[in-house]
Amino acid sequence: MDHAREQNLAPDPFLAGIQLFNAGEYWHAHEQWEICWREAQGIEAEFYKALIQIAAALVKWRQGNRRGLQLNWAKAQRRLAQLPAVYRGVDLAALGRAMADIVADPERGERPRVGT
Repeated sequence: MDHAREQNLAPDPFLAGIQLFNAGEYWHAHEQWEICWREAQGIEAEFYKALIQIAAALVKWRQGNRRGLQLNWAKAQRRLAQLPAVYRGVDLAALGRAMADIVADPERGERPRVGT
């Protein structure tokens, strides 16, 4: 089954995004979280925008595009600064540290994970 069909069948796009993210499918995680973002407001919308921008940064990381990684991470950082350390069960502080490690040394950074 292709990802587009999976996306339409996902009962909870937030959880589907987490599963895809943890599998390294950053673009598809981004797409799932956009579904959530479109329906969210306030802090919840900022949360989803941060996740979307982190996923976009990691797409650029995978492509070897350091500038794209840095630009998307900078956008995500501004949003993360507005959020609590843990939101909806996601340890945003730990995710931020993992992303900072990747940005500092893209060759040695380890793939981050999102947990709930």
